[in-house]
Amino acid sequence: MIELIFIYNAKSGIGNAFIDWAHKIISPKTYDCNLCSITYNNLGKEIKWKEFLNNINAHSRFYYINHLKELDFVDEKTELPCVFIKEDQEYKLIINSDHINSFKNVDELIYRLKEFIN
Repeated sequence: MIELIFIYNAKSGIGNAFIDWAHKIISPKTYDCNLCSITYNNLGKEIKWKEFLNNINAHSRFYYINHLKELDFVDEKTELPCVFIKEDQEYKLIINSDHINSFKNVDELIYRLKEFIN
């Protein structure tokens, strides 16, 4: 089974989540993680996103900036946020930060991901 690996341009943890939540409300245009912005709203995970992840034939893993040292398939030139796919023990960058940052909503992300998992 394939695996989708999402890497946010944000730090993990409850304190950081609160800071990110406030930043997205106060100044959304300056928030650095469009992957976070389009998959989470002020109340939590977008329903469409949650349903998509629950209904695809792929595992999903989520990482943050402070996890990069654990990910040997990510080099220092990789810009965040981004999405990798793991198939047959091989990792491939499938959506780079430029693409993610161009998405206006979660539907665009889902549409793009379906190209790789269907």
